[in-house]
Amino acid sequence: MQIDEDPSWQDPIIDYLTNGNLPTDKSEARKVQQKAARYYMLGNKLIRRSYSSFHLTCIKYPQTLEVFCKIHDGECGNHSGGRSLAQKALNIRYFWLTMRHDSAEYVKNCDHCQ
Repeated sequence: MQIDEDPSWQDPIIDYLTNGNLPTDKSEARKVQQKAARYYMLGNKLIRRSYSSFHLTCIKYPQTLEVFCKIHDGECGNHSGGRSLAQKALNIRYFWLTMRHDSAEYVKNCDHCQ
């Protein structure tokens, strides 16, 4: 689980969508523009477009940890595996770039699951 996400992967996309600012490096600017096509702002939240299902709210640490706690350990939690945990986070409409890796790490560090 990434503890220090400062700056976040979301920051250049949010800056571009809200202010039109791009990195000075042309290659990086092009990457931000291409990535930004998959997102939009709803108030102060970054939303990822999904053409096959619901649009997904992008979140950062520590909110990612809270989502895993609720799904994996909560009242309805069944201590599911990494892939299942990531899919459940998607099903409740959350997204972050490292969610599959983070979910596997979260399960590895769960005392109950070991």
